[in-house]
Amino acid sequence: MNRLAGIRFTKKSRLLRNFHFWAIIFILIVITFIYYSDLTFVSLLDQRWSWLWRLVIFEFNNDIHGSLFLIPFIYAALVFWWRGILLTWLFAMAIMIPRIYYYAPNINSLVTNIILLLVPLLIVALLVLQIKWRESEKKASLEREKERQAFMARIFISQEEERKRISREIHDDTTQRLWIVANNIRNLAVNKILGINQQVGEELDTIKDTVFSIAEDTKRLSLALRPGILDDLGLVPAIRWLVDQLNRDDSVRAMISVEGQQRSLNQEVNNHLFRIAQEALNNIRRHAAATEVSVILEFSKESIKMTIQDNGKGFSPKDIDSFPHQERIGLIGMQERARLLNSTLQIASKPGKGTTISVEFRD
Repeated sequence: MNRLAGIRFTKKSRLLRNFHFWAIIFILIVITFIYYSDLTFVSLLDQRWSWLWRLVIFEFNNDIHGSLFLIPFIYAALVFWWRGILLTWLFAMAIMIPRIYYYAPNINSLVTNIILLLVPLLIVALLVLQIKWRESEKKASLEREKERQAFMARIFISQEEERKRISREIHDDTTQRLWIVANNIRNLAVNKILGINQQVGEELDTIKDTVFSIAEDTKRLSLALRPGILDDLGLVPAIRWLVDQLNRDDSVRAMISVEGQQRSLNQEVNNHLFRIAQEALNNIRRHAAATEVSVILEFSKESIKMTIQDNGKGFSPKDIDSFPHQERIGLIGMQERARLLNSTLQIASKPGKGTTISVEFRD
């Protein structure tokens, strides 16, 4: 009981210290003075107040006593919501009903004035309900966005697990078998005991080289699906490996710069940043026609920022919305991964001026 009384006392004292509360009280007192003072005398002394006298006469002639109370009424509604609405409305009714009763020429006028005093209450009530509805819709939208992000996170996790499984199977099974086949063919080609003629030997060499080439391709595919370096050594060596892969293209010169003190990140962050970098570099290789590419990793105590720049042909930012229709959906995946890091993928590009992509993760 004492605790409940203390809470009520705290709320009341907080209300008494509220500037808006005293502003509403002051406005109510001023309006009460306007309605119950001799405005004819005031308006004669100062012409600046004559409009108040004309307003009171207009209200009297049109049975709309108390229209000035709309000012504190709406003010209280915006600041104190339902409690402010009801208290201000009751205060206005208590002030105006005696005046309405005194000046109303008949019962119809009395009822009309009282009903008109209810109108602002209904208007503000509708406004409050509308605001509440908008807030509930906004909250529901945020909840749906959280559910969508959780769903996307599960998709990316499942995707990474499946990539890892397929990569391991290709590396440990398919690639190894291809190497065995290639070595057997080589041994067969050099075995003089079988009496293989030169033409057959050359054909076997060709088959051997083809199998070796397929084995190398499957090895690269395995690494592209899920490079073991990401799990074993972390983000920076994995991105350095991506840059080295891009440098195999003679037309591109790529470099990586690491600033600040490197630190370990959790696997989920590593996965998202690596995939963003991988997709960005793949896009540069396929679409940018760039000759120079730089990847900058900036470490600080609170964050890590990754920036990827190229001097390619660039594009207009307004063209981004058309990318999905052109089957260029990699950018959407990059944006989704950035959102899962509670970040935003920043894209700056101009036709002929290259492209800069950056994302920052904060712990």
